[in-house]
Amino acid sequence: MIRKIKGFLLPFIILFVLLLSGCNVQTDHGSSNKSALNQAQAYSVTFDKSALRTYIDIYETKLLYMELRDSTADFFIYDFKGGSNKKILTIDNFALKGISNTRLGDILYFYVSEYQGGDLENHLYAVNFTEDNMYVETKNTYTQKLIPLTSLDEKVVSLQGNYIENGAFQTFLETFDRNMNTQQVHLISGRKPQDLKEENISRQMIYITSDERYLYTLEKNNSDSDMNCFLVKYDKDFTLISEMDITDILKKYDISGGIGSFFVFGHYFGITDYSNNTIVCDLDKDSPALLYENDVEYVRDFYGPGSYEFLFKRNTNEIYRFDTASGKIQLQQFDLENNTSNIRVMLSYGDNLLIVKQPKSDSDMNEKVYLISKNYNAQ
Repeated sequence: MIRKIKGFLLPFIILFVLLLSGCNVQTDHGSSNKSALNQAQAYSVTFDKSALRTYIDIYETKLLYMELRDSTADFFIYDFKGGSNKKILTIDNFALKGISNTRLGDILYFYVSEYQGGDLENHLYAVNFTEDNMYVETKNTYTQKLIPLTSLDEKVVSLQGNYIENGAFQTFLETFDRNMNTQQVHLISGRKPQDLKEENISRQMIYITSDERYLYTLEKNNSDSDMNCFLVKYDKDFTLISEMDITDILKKYDISGGIGSFFVFGHYFGITDYSNNTIVCDLDKDSPALLYENDVEYVRDFYGPGSYEFLFKRNTNEIYRFDTASGKIQLQQFDLENNTSNIRVMLSYGDNLLIVKQPKSDSDMNEKVYLISKNYNAQ
């Protein structure tokens, strides 16, 4: 299945630019068996539009979201099960938050860049869903912003970057374990930073992800004027396993102008550029893309791999259910006021989907957030 819709939308390099928020919360609890996540259930809550809101992630029945007013960001945890809404932190000098998050156990990690005088400082935040709190784990002043991060071997792995003496931009990894022990990793032949010579830095990492078993990176040659891009696979010790030249794939499907997101599941990979063009391809086959679409987002689930993965097309009610065994993609719709609203955001945790619906009418100032089972069927 290959689909393409032409058009240009604003880059989604940061989540907070999506305009929808609220402070008024109306709770509407749905069907039964709410104590078991794998049972059919439905919750919903209504927010109004009074600030910029970003939906960050869900854990069990808890939703983490952010409301932005000027340079002040408030972070909340809304618990669908209990109907509670708790502010857990305020950042007064907020600048940027990228779309990349990762989780170890019940703790979610992500970077926020904050104003410090005339500079931007990167803060790694941790959100503990069990204790409903949020705190800074570490800080840096690296040049890299909107920092991609993932988890591998019970460690947080982040993609960092800095300019070096000759003016080149050098990328590297930083890892943090649960005790926040830090290690800096350069992937060039496994050498340590002090052993590197500037003239040997020929590759630059532009994005990272993992499937909990392997680390995958998108890398480009620094010396090329064109973007010759490689998908590289490493084991948990950051030893090179294989690499795949995907330059022709990116050119064929007009994936250009920077990489907005990169994901891998099963033996498939997906890339979205800053023009919101998305491809999903088979890692093992030199074949056409299984999906080629504009304005489609992958729904990341930190719960673990399942039989199906989900993508959705923003501002429609189209949901793509991807069978990881067969590679088949089916369009799926949940009957959630589809005649009056469209999907803005989807998140996933285990057997549950969180679906944010925005009204089609400009006169309706509310948006509805549903937490439903993936097997949910409205009557």
